[in-house]
Amino acid sequence: MKILQISNRVPWPLNEGGTIGIYNYSRTYSEMGHAVTLYCLDGLKHNTPIQEAQQELSKYAATLIHPIDTDIKWDEALKHLLSNKSYNVSRFYNKTFEQELRTLLQTDTFDVIQLEGTFVGPYLPVVQAYHKGILALRMHNVEFEIWERLATNEKNFIKKAYLKRLAKQLRTYEGNLIKKVDVIATVTDDDAYKFKELHPEGNYITIPAGIDLNEWTYSPMSSHNEWYHIGSMEWHGNVDAVDWFLKNVHALLVDKFQNYQLNLAGKSINASEYEAFPNVKINPDVPKAYDFVAECDVCAVPLRSGSGIRLKILEAMAAGKLVISTTIGAQGIDYIDGEHLLIADKPSDFVAIYEKLQNGELDVERITANARKLIENSYSTEALASKQLAYYINL
Repeated sequence: MKILQISNRVPWPLNEGGTIGIYNYSRTYSEMGHAVTLYCLDGLKHNTPIQEAQQELSKYAATLIHPIDTDIKWDEALKHLLSNKSYNVSRFYNKTFEQELRTLLQTDTFDVIQLEGTFVGPYLPVVQAYHKGILALRMHNVEFEIWERLATNEKNFIKKAYLKRLAKQLRTYEGNLIKKVDVIATVTDDDAYKFKELHPEGNYITIPAGIDLNEWTYSPMSSHNEWYHIGSMEWHGNVDAVDWFLKNVHALLVDKFQNYQLNLAGKSINASEYEAFPNVKINPDVPKAYDFVAECDVCAVPLRSGSGIRLKILEAMAAGKLVISTTIGAQGIDYIDGEHLLIADKPSDFVAIYEKLQNGELDVERITANARKLIENSYSTEALASKQLAYYINL
């Protein structure tokens, strides 16, 4: 098959879940013998190494990368607020990129065009005008749900009202978007359920983010003291999670346990923001996520907002690390608490788990082995890509 992926971000370097998810599928489609084309926007704020990205991605796909300024302009934000249009989405529209897509579609044909998420929605009209094959929308998150949760957690009344308005605009936009495609591919059944409430007649398939088992080899933890969090700090959900964890959980663990340490890594992490916290090691430059994870013991995922599936959890489980996550952080994963990972929603839950680890009251070896088996059986990229493309062919 000939497949065109349209993305609002460049899936390189592999330093956050969304880019890893897109990259893994582009590579796997190609390795399965399909012809892949990748057109993607590159937000200037990301400082993407364009030449390196082009070289890497071109191994698997004919690639076009177009720069775009997605920084928030407050006058535009106000204008969109007053007109009740989603500024979250319109920031990703670029007239030149639209023309580049039009030229491509006028000169080439594809069996499948896959839109990678909500924020390439502005390019749907030009795709519909020229494309006659399957039109798929891969929803990496339920974006409106993320903003609803941010609004719920916000204490400032004015900001809460603004976040609620943004969430409502996104809900309307996503509800209309999913009605205009042939198939909606979600990363969790829970996400599919939320979209079905907006469009019950749609064709839905759940395709989780996939894991490259050759890269994420099993390296079980050696102790319980080196905890870590890795995730892009350009995403508000991770910033909120780390701040909450440091103030409400980390402080308790430092007071009670002498050997405990927290390792933080992720795209755009600012070491100066966390230098005042004891027992915190900042890793601003992590060329390869696996190498960082392999040196740690416990993966902490204290998310309080979010949607989709957390690829970092799947990677940690594949690597043999114990995962301790909030319920929101682990949503979308087919886990059993105490069998594949551990759930902690309150600060006291995290502390209680650490105490059990210190006292040898948890069978960590069994939990991490179960987790690895779950990844092998349900979350390998090749198996998931085969399922996805078979569904498209049947349509």
